[in-house]
Amino acid sequence: MSGGALAGIRVVELATMVAGPYCGKLLADLGADVIKVESPEGDPSREFGPFPTGGPHPERSAMFLYLNTSKRGITLNPDVVEGLEALKRLVKWADILIDSFPPERLEGLGLDRETLTQLNPALIYTSITPYGRTGPRAGVKGDELTLIHAGGLGNLLPTRSVDVDRAPVKMGGYAVGYHGGITAALATMAAVLSQRKTGRGRFIDISLQEVILAMVRTGLAGDRYQDSTWSRVPDRPPAMGRMKTRDGYIVAGTPEDHHFRAFRELMGNPEWLAGKQWETLAYRAHHMMEVTDKIDEWVLQQSKDELHHRGARMGIAMGPLNSAEDLMKDEQYTARDYFVEVEHPEAGRHRYAGWPYRMTATSPRVQRPAPLLGEHNGEIYDSLLEYSPGEYELLQRAGAV
Repeated sequence: MSGGALAGIRVVELATMVAGPYCGKLLADLGADVIKVESPEGDPSREFGPFPTGGPHPERSAMFLYLNTSKRGITLNPDVVEGLEALKRLVKWADILIDSFPPERLEGLGLDRETLTQLNPALIYTSITPYGRTGPRAGVKGDELTLIHAGGLGNLLPTRSVDVDRAPVKMGGYAVGYHGGITAALATMAAVLSQRKTGRGRFIDISLQEVILAMVRTGLAGDRYQDSTWSRVPDRPPAMGRMKTRDGYIVAGTPEDHHFRAFRELMGNPEWLAGKQWETLAYRAHHMMEVTDKIDEWVLQQSKDELHHRGARMGIAMGPLNSAEDLMKDEQYTARDYFVEVEHPEAGRHRYAGWPYRMTATSPRVQRPAPLLGEHNGEIYDSLLEYSPGEYELLQRAGAV
């Protein structure tokens, strides 16, 4: 493994889909030695598209390829005695354990927190679950749809389409997973600093619901104390939100009074927005829907990019809704070298999204492409865990790998 800011830090990742693997990726791309432990069937994200070359294939999932760069990968079945013993050896080796399974998964194997601490007193154990490990909803299942709403972010989403009631909707992508992953990574690194000073491990309890609640806490408070809620309108929060232009869509955020004054000036100070009352958020929260048709009519005549740049020059928070093609061609991303080229033995060479930060001294980089299923079984079971060829054969016969 090449060097990096986190070189020498050893991580075992017992995680699937987005939150846990993204936490592991952030550490691995900074040089940590992350061993991704998959069941013999593989991480379920291997079945999620898009697939850049051909149809569905476990080694060509764009989701898996992105979330698992820079890691070594092994297969392991801890439900058999031999596999459980191998997992215990990994725990003893690791500085950090990332776990996104329900608590009963490891506890059912006899690996509760106390046992893990006995195996490795310096272990940092990062648990990522829908609602955390304590409280009345501990252990309750959750996914992107339910957690978006349980965390309050669903308040940004429309609950009605025109005048027809509909079921709750999910935000596009995996907002819960990615925000949960970066929160877990930050908390884990804080624990590493403590570990280096004291030699003692830590238990980190990440509740994905709490992660989302922390994002929207000010919005929830505003709704409660202003007696308004964005989801009562078809698709428009008081601060404007998504609007259709002649060539796409733009999102405008004008929550502060000076932002709204600038937007009103951008529109040419129309008579129907004249008056000091419009310059207060409390008034706009209850009266914006009275003028949205006129705002929509004006925006519909504009180009999304022209509107974006004109608004930006006036200090208005707004931006176009870009397609994937738009993003890949974006001048800002290009100028900052945001996208990185990665060559994968099965999926081929593609551009990957970069990182949500920059460091001057030790920049992150993709140390290696995402592992093939069980790609590093040999070197890890042999060199790291010191299994002899005969012992590894027993693991195979027992269905442990």
